[in-house]
Formats: sequence, C-alpha cells, structure tokens
Amino acid sequence: MDMNPTSISNKLLVFTGFTIFFTMLTQIVYGQQLQISDSGYFEKPGVNILVFSSQYNGMFYDEKTAGIEIIHHGVRTATGGAVRLQNTPEQWDLIPKLVNRKIDKTGNSIEVTMNYIEFDFSSRAIVTAKDNGIEISIYLDKPLPPKLEGRAGFNLEFLPAAYFEKTWLADGRPGIFPLYPSGNTKMESADNKIKQFAGHNTFDDRGRNEFIIPEPLTSGRTLLLAPDFSVMVSV
Repeated sequence: MDMNPTSISNKLLVFTGFTIFFTMLTQIVYGQQLQISDSGYFEKPGVNILVFSSQYNGMFYDEKTAGIEIIHHGVRTATGGAVRLQNTPEQWDLIPKLVNRKIDKTGNSIEVTMNYIEFDFSSRAIVTAKDNGIEISIYLDKPLPPKLEGRAGFNLEFLPAAYFEKTWLADGRPGIFPLYPSGNTKMESADNKIKQFAGHNTFDDRGRNEFIIPEPLTSGRTLLLAPDFSVMVSV
C-alpha cells in the first residue's frame, strides 16, 4: 500500500520534505522525542525507526524490509522508504543503491545517499527527529534526468494488513482502506514504462503493448492513518 505523499518536481534542486508524527497513548510518552540509539536507529518507547539499517539487495527488487522502516510496538507498519521510479513499485522495478549513510547523533539525524546507476541519478534523504515524530527531506544535487521527470518520487509503503478496513483522513476528508486490492486504474502504452530489471515484466499485456497504473486512493497535504492507531503524515 503506497501512499506516496510527495514527489520530486521536474528539475528542482531544492528539497522536498514531509513530516511523520506519532500520536501515543500517554502524556509521558508523548513528550519524549525520538533519539538515535547505539545501534544506529531512532527509538523511544513504542516506536523504532530504521533508516537504511537494511538496504535493497536486488534479490527480487521489491524487498519490504529495506529503506526507511517504522515499527510500532514490535510490529513493522511501514517500510520501503526511498526514492522510487513509480508510485506503486512492482517486483523487478529498479531499486536505488545505497552509496553512503551518515549518523549525526548531535543533530539527531541520519543521512543517506541513493543512486540509480541506470540513470546516473543520485538523491539524498535526511531523516531528523522533530517534535513527536520525524521529518524526511529529499535533496537533489542536480536536475532530474529527463526520463525521470514526473516519475521519480519518495515512496513510503504502509503494511496493508495493519490498515485493512481502517479509516483515514486526508486534509479532513474521510475514507476507508479496502480489504482487497481494488480501485481505479488507467492504461498507458508500454513505451512509457521504465524498463524493469533484466527485461522482466510484472504485467502480462497479452501483446497489447500497454501497462496498468493504479490511481491514488486519496491525496492531500495532511494524511491521518487509522485515527485510533495513529500516524499522521504532513507534506
């Protein structure tokens, strides 16, 4: 389940950022800020946030235990946080290579550099503890390659089973996460699709030279997932 709250604008060299806040159950926990542990990830009671402690390794090109990961009370609820080339990455879609990872305990932040060797495209993600959550900022050091304009964006994938039939609020508008993977889609020519690893294709177009694109469940600048849970994403 990819909510993809922000994408990288064409040829922008400035950062795109959004903030994830966690609503906890007690005032004592609510007042604590996430801190980087000796193991190199953010933590406070009830929440652990890993920033490329595990990285994409190319086994199936769709690992769900890589990138930026959020763990609530021992249950992984979000994973895969990275710059990807589709709103809903598929098996065999290209993955970024981790170039370096820097931990700044003084600034309470972790910075990673990601690279797509196929496009000579690099980006930096800086994750910083802020208030009752984290802020994720994406930086580009040079313009996007033309092939990636309107495509490359930051993705954070939320575990579907954790949110089945729960509600969301997008800029105050309510909705319900479906139990089954259904929703609006559109078709585009396969000529517009970024080629997948080793010529693989996860979509059998039966000779029609097209592929399917899922439409967003919702959109907005402030997204509250499962208000009784709760995680809030602000762009």
